[in-house]
Parts: sequence; structure tokens; C-alpha cells
Amino acid sequence: MTQEELRPAVNPRAPEKLPLDFSAFHQMHRPRYVREAERCLRCRADAEEAVDEAFVQIAREWPQILRAENPAAYAWRVMKNRVIDHARARGRRATLMDTAVFETVTLQGAEDAYEVIEQNLRLFHAISTLPERQRDVIRLRYCEGYSTAEVAFHLGITEAGVRSTERYAKHRLREIYTSCAEEEAERS
Repeated sequence: MTQEELRPAVNPRAPEKLPLDFSAFHQMHRPRYVREAERCLRCRADAEEAVDEAFVQIAREWPQILRAENPAAYAWRVMKNRVIDHARARGRRATLMDTAVFETVTLQGAEDAYEVIEQNLRLFHAISTLPERQRDVIRLRYCEGYSTAEVAFHLGITEAGVRSTERYAKHRLREIYTSCAEEEAERS
């Protein structure tokens, strides 16, 4: 990211040098943001472009972001929104879970790959119905394999907040599965 990219054309008074805390934030979060964006966009170049656009926006708003209650969570939302915008601009939709369904088959070495895919599709559909924070926690914990501490750091919440959110999400997923099982039993 160059200084020229960060300096808006209408604001010639933009800082010549990036703040040190922003540079550290960028260095710390960019690799994970790119991995998340690549999972959603299915293209490394598009992912890097979307994340770079997000960091340009974050850099421009950095002083305001630092005053936010939760700067890391704010930056995470900016990145997710840029990824979604990037996908829409190319006539696609960001796939938050689709590829994970098929990746899990190879990880599990299943005898019946179609059965595993079907189960995973149901699970990922259920996850997609969760509120955004719960969906992010579940995805980062179980699809990405992040620890509670890593999720807390990444989303800018406390570890207790991650555990609580995860507990509510699991409870909601159990409710969804119970409801689906009852519907299937009625149809049989």
C-alpha cells in the first residue's frame, strides 16, 4: 500500500506518513483478512484487492476508528463489507460457507462423500441463519480453527464474549437441527 493510494484526491492534507499504530494493525491483520477474503471470493488476487481497499478506507478513517468502542471489530466489518462489495461488483456473491462444505469432505476421509456433503450443507445453511457475530465466531472457531483467544483478538471482543457468543450460537444451531429433524419425521 503506497502513500498515494491512501491519500484521497480531494484531500491534499492527508498525512504523508502512516501512523505507527495503523502500520502495526495492518501488518498484524492483513494476512488473516486476505485468507478470509480469499475463502469468500475464491480468488487470491480479488481477495488482496478487496482487503487493500478495506485498508485504504481504514487508514482514512483511522483516527475515528481509534475512538470507536471496538476498533478491531470496526475494521473487521469494513473488511467484510469490502469483500461483499467486491463480489457484487463482479456479478458474484461472496461465498462465506460454500467452499468449506466441500473442503471438509477431503479432511474427513468419509466413506460416503455425498452424505457428508449433505450434512455439511445443512450445517452451513444453519450457520448462515445465525446473527452476524455468532456466524463469525462459529466460522472462525470451527472452519478456520482459531483458538478462543485468536477469535477474540480478530473480532475485537473479549475471550468471555467469544465463549458466550459461541454458547448462544451452538444453542441456536441445536434448535435449528431439532426443528429440521421434527419436520423430516413428519414428512416420513
